[in-house]
Amino acid sequence: MSKERGTRRRATRSEHALKAACIGAAVAMAAPAAAFKIDTGSPDLEITLDTTLRYNAAMRTGERDLRLVNSPAVDEGNWLFGKNDTALSRFDIYSELDLSYKRNMGLRLSASGWYDNNFPDRSRSDPRFATVPNYARNEFTGYIDRYYKGPSAEFMDAFAWTNLDFGGTSLNLKAGRFAWLPGEFLFGNGGSVSYSMAPNDGRKSDLSPGASAKETALPIGQVGATWQLNNAWSLMGQYTGEFRSSRISEGGTFWQVNDTALEGPQFISNPAVPRAPSFKGDKGDIALGLKWSPEKLEGDAFGLWLRRFDDKNPSWLSQIGVNANGSRIGRAVYAKDIELIGLTYNTLLAGWGTGIELNYRRKMPLNVRSGFAFGTFPGLVRDPGMEGPRGNTVHFLMSAVSTINKNALFDSGSIALQFDAMHLDKITSGASLYNGQGGNPACTDNLVLRGCSTRNAASIALSFTPTWQQVFPSIDISTPLFVTYGLSGNAAAVNAGVTPKGSWLVRPGIRVEYLAGKYKHQFDLAYTARGGKTGNIVTGPGAAPFFASGLANFRDRNYLSFTYQTAF
Repeated sequence: MSKERGTRRRATRSEHALKAACIGAAVAMAAPAAAFKIDTGSPDLEITLDTTLRYNAAMRTGERDLRLVNSPAVDEGNWLFGKNDTALSRFDIYSELDLSYKRNMGLRLSASGWYDNNFPDRSRSDPRFATVPNYARNEFTGYIDRYYKGPSAEFMDAFAWTNLDFGGTSLNLKAGRFAWLPGEFLFGNGGSVSYSMAPNDGRKSDLSPGASAKETALPIGQVGATWQLNNAWSLMGQYTGEFRSSRISEGGTFWQVNDTALEGPQFISNPAVPRAPSFKGDKGDIALGLKWSPEKLEGDAFGLWLRRFDDKNPSWLSQIGVNANGSRIGRAVYAKDIELIGLTYNTLLAGWGTGIELNYRRKMPLNVRSGFAFGTFPGLVRDPGMEGPRGNTVHFLMSAVSTINKNALFDSGSIALQFDAMHLDKITSGASLYNGQGGNPACTDNLVLRGCSTRNAASIALSFTPTWQQVFPSIDISTPLFVTYGLSGNAAAVNAGVTPKGSWLVRPGIRVEYLAGKYKHQFDLAYTARGGKTGNIVTGPGAAPFFASGLANFRDRNYLSFTYQTAF
């Protein structure tokens, strides 16, 4: 290799490292970096303790739209807080302990805690539906009290690792609870090869807007390995030893439309359908990956993934089962035994760090119709699994990220894009339950507005962050902007990561970073607005029900949020 070529290759790798740094800046409100190194008295033993403190506040700015509150299943979350009410006043702490011995083995422990003195003890119902709340007597359950109010805490990461060198190869092993999310995604991995590889804490994303990715990717008990065979080839593998479900905002809270979701409410319909334990997946997910980084391409990498897994996201939030005696129960369902084969590629393209993913999934859970009941009662469908409609789907994801140099408008900046698309290849089971063309007879026109799935769907997301450095001594100011928009269709696969056509979210903000000694203090103020397709569909003489699609269900819950965080 010539000196010039070697220099170019090192530069290319630096640009890929820059891509990773840019992603961190563009995607999330990254916690201020800090670390406390514990003196062990030994050069071989390193121990660091990092702690992030955060305060989040939010105020609802949108006036309640009663057209969106049209049943007992969607009233409580909208009524919990009114316009100009404080919807959030939460303190978070996140601590990480890392131990390394000779940089060849070690362990990691992390934990998080929280408290929101503003969260109420009782849910609130629309007066029209006051007699049928989804929480008995409108009293929040202990589950809601713990995760929304607190004070409470939980362990996160807990794993050991080691590096082994033999035969000219290097093997990294991890065992314990950790999150592993490979792929080229920036804003969400619904279309990625890593979909459901680790549970996601969407609830924390709502309740703690400044939370980093390592706080919202829930660790799961597993063994993981990366075997570097040579400079060009590496093998990766995963085997899970437990099942953990993803978290979403619970029914009856400001951040959720569906009052019957997920673990908190006691009823799907009060008192006819009490909620029972969820039908969850099992341990034993398997993932195998092969990565190829040919020397001639100077940093580009190709990946091949094969996976078999149970969905960590609920594919059916409110399934109703009827026993032989006519009694009913409601539960959430998680689809099992999904199979995936996927390809990944990343490169540097015209100064943009670019990633591409394409994957095919068998037995993927599809959008399910409401109003269906299963069980042993005469006349009902007998289906022991009751997992809902399943199908084969194709998912495509493309991401790009770049930095912007100093110019007449700002000192530096970053921009990131992600395009997601999916295609329904075929329905393989439960076609009559599918809420889309070929399943629900009502899905004949205005498909997206009705919430019906389409065979194809696509959306785009963008993050742009210009920065002005040293505006005042030790103070940098930036204005992060995040936008997502549904380009076409309504995804057939559940949790596909594709925003429905016409749905949008806009979040402009301002960030102030103040460096005091070795500590950084970060202040964020942001406004979140959402919307989408709405309208009336005439379904019979004199009938014109109001429909809201996708993010339009949050069109009246715009909010202003404030975040302060520091680390030590």
